[in-house]
Amino acid sequence: MNIMEITRKKSEPAEIIMVKGRIDAQSSCILDENLMEAIESGSEKIIINMNEVDYISSSGLRVMLLALKKVRLSEGDIKLSGLKPFVMDVFVVSGFKNIFNIYDTDNEALSDFIK
Repeated sequence: MNIMEITRKKSEPAEIIMVKGRIDAQSSCILDENLMEAIESGSEKIIINMNEVDYISSSGLRVMLLALKKVRLSEGDIKLSGLKPFVMDVFVVSGFKNIFNIYDTDNEALSDFIK
C-alpha cells in the first residue's frame, strides 16, 4: 500500500506543500486536491517540497502541470524543492525541468519569490 502524506504551511510569501511518499496514479488525486485547494484559497505562490518523494508517475506530473497552468493564469507560480536524483531524472527526461523552477531548498525557492 502506497501512502502519500501531505503537509501544508504558510511561509510568506508562499505556501509550502510538503509531499512524502509516492506520487502515482492512486495518490496523485490527493496532491491535486491539495494544490487546487491552495490555489482556490488564494495562494498564488506555491512551493512543492519533494524531499521525501521517491517516485513520481506521469499522472503526478500531469497534476503538477495542470496546477501550474491554473496558478499562472493569476500571475502566480509553483516552484519545486528538494528533488531526489531519481525524481529529478523523471523531470529531465519528461522535459518538465524546463517548465518548473527547481531548487535544492525551500529557502532558495522562497528567495526567488521575494525577488
